[in-house]
Amino acid sequence: GLLCAPGARLGRGGAQDFRGLALFAGLRWAALRRSRAPFAPSAAGAADTSNFDVLDDCLSQPELLGEPGDPPELGLHLPFVGYSYARGDPE
Repeated sequence: GLLCAPGARLGRGGAQDFRGLALFAGLRWAALRRSRAPFAPSAAGAADTSNFDVLDDCLSQPELLGEPGDPPELGLHLPFVGYSYARGDPE
């Protein structure tokens, strides 16, 4: 995710970070650019979240909104608060 330090993000080592994942085993990387996407979502703009499920309680946790008087640092990213990923080192 983009909420963690750049050195901890998946992809920090380039495409090789992804090519080595079991999830992508058997993927024909050379043919990837020529492949047709199975789903192409439409979006009205950068802030369009219509392709995401709406969770009624997604903003019910006050800690996600910050303290009263805090500067609004999240801006258009507020709908994406809580979506992050940091790859842990395998043990």
